[in-house]
This record gives sequence, structure tokens and C-alpha cells, in this order.
Amino acid sequence: MRKENGIVLRADIECTFTLKIRESSFKPGRVRVHLPAPINAEWLYMGQVLTASPTFRMISIEDHPMRSIWFDEVLTENAPFTVTYAFESAPDPVTPDTELINGTSQPGRAIGPALIRKYEENNHCDCTTYTGPLADKVTVMDLASETFIKVPSREEAAGILGLTGGELAKFFGERKENTGDLINLVFRFCANHTSAEPSGAESGRNILLVRLLRALGVPARWQGGFRIVDGAAVPADWALVNAAPYGWIYVDAQAAHEAFEAGNPELAGFYFGGIDALRIPTASKLGAGLYPARDYKRSDEKYNLYGEVEYEERGLGADEFTTSVTAKVL
Repeated sequence: MRKENGIVLRADIECTFTLKIRESSFKPGRVRVHLPAPINAEWLYMGQVLTASPTFRMISIEDHPMRSIWFDEVLTENAPFTVTYAFESAPDPVTPDTELINGTSQPGRAIGPALIRKYEENNHCDCTTYTGPLADKVTVMDLASETFIKVPSREEAAGILGLTGGELAKFFGERKENTGDLINLVFRFCANHTSAEPSGAESGRNILLVRLLRALGVPARWQGGFRIVDGAAVPADWALVNAAPYGWIYVDAQAAHEAFEAGNPELAGFYFGGIDALRIPTASKLGAGLYPARDYKRSDEKYNLYGEVEYEERGLGADEFTTSVTAKVL
């Protein structure tokens, strides 16, 4: 493990997911189980599956938006399903200069809520791409396919942020000169706001950040999984924001909020562009499907945190099985 200024920047990690059906819901027979698996991230090298019990049938490709390991077993006794992964995590820290972003021509920002709604309603898009320095073919599909992230209008976003019409107008010139200021403003609002759920907003500081930035025309993505805190793996999420000349940068308003609350503004600032190595990402799109597909409705349709279970005749609810996630830094 390598630390710098209290931030873990490199770590070798083992994590174990365990799922067990509650005795009151168990019956002998065929059981199909999905357990979360770490997805591909630019700073994460997925090593190997160290152990799995029972033997799994399939593991999704590394860039599946909700990666999982899949079991298909006939049980005679109520045995747990478990898998242990090993991987290396080494994010490259970035300290974005907002003035440099302001002075750089940004990727096109014409997505808008109307185009997102068109995609969601018709379930297709023309794959219009953003272009610009270091933009990596950001498509409408990339940005709009999470149907659980509802994007407000630009005016609604301005109202949440408390911006006047004149203040909002300065962010929308020909060259988008104030994009760095805009991203910083949204980040600080989401990190500092006393409630992460303004009226009508999707819950969660980082989901709110993605909603606001998309509404204001800045490409933003959501990513979720776990953070390792004091040896325990706890659910977490964060965001990626596309800002030239840096390309995609990580932004974590929730971790920044916790740092502000602890009286550490320097640490909070790290999460504007940086992300620590103690992360286990398991989803890149809210509400994406699992593979192989389930026959029944999932117990959690948004995230990929707790696993899924189904018998041949029905799916199990979240109260019918237990999941634990443990992690250790080597």
C-alpha cells in the first residue's frame, strides 16, 4: 500500500462476497445466483478469482455495466455462495486547474434533457458524439441510458443551485469558457449542501451531481461499488466528469462532504479530480441489466451491491437472503 498526504494511492486488495438464502426462504432445488464482480476501471487491474464456492458457471466481461459472477446450482442443503477476488488499484491523481478548463475549448455539450428523453422513450439513439480535446467518443447512449437518473431542465438545475438567469448565462458562451467554474460550483454545492435530496431530486450527492451537470450540458457519468473503510467494505458511489484538457476526471461529492464535516478541506479538495485506491467498482450504469439475464424481477433494480437470487418459479426479495462484503488491503 502507498499513501501520500493521508490518501491511499496504491493498494493490492482482496475482497470476498458471500450470499446465503435465509432458512425461512430456502428450499432444495435449482438456484441461480448473481454476485457482484469488480468492473473494469482505468486505475484497476483485475487479477483473478482466488476462490469460489460452489463452482461458478460464468463471469461477465470486465466492462459490463453491472458485472457479476453467475452460479447455477441444484442445492440439497442451504450452503452459502462465495467468491474472493484479487486486484491492484492505482488511480492516477489529478488536480484540475479550473482556470485551465475555463480557457480550453470543451467537448460539445448539446445533449440536453429533451434528447435524453427521446433516447429513453424510443430506446435508441443516433449515437451523436461529443468531440473536442481528449474527448473519447462520448455518446448519447453512454450518457443517457441510466433511466434512473432523471435530468432536470437547465432552469430547474439553476433553481436548485440558486443561480439567477444572468449567472447561468455566463456559463454558455461560444467556447464554454466557464466550464471549470461551473463544475467546481456544482461539486461544492453537492458536497456542502445540508441535504443531498433537494425537492424532486434523486437521492445521493453524486447522483445529484451527475443530474445537475448533465442538465447544464457537461458530460458526466456515474459509477458505484464499495469503499474500504477501516477494513470494511461499505457501499459507495462517485462520478466521472469530462473536462478538457484532462478528459474524464473523478469527482466524489460524498467523500468530499465527509471530509468537510471532519474539518479537512484539503482532503475534500482532493476529491475534485482525485479518487483513492480503496475502491471496488461494481457498476457503471444505474439500472443496467445483469448477464445472463434473470427470469424474474430483481430485488434491487438500481445498483449491483447485494447480489440476486432466483428459483425456477420465482425471484427472491432482498429480505430473503443476506449478503456480506469483506475486504483487506495487502
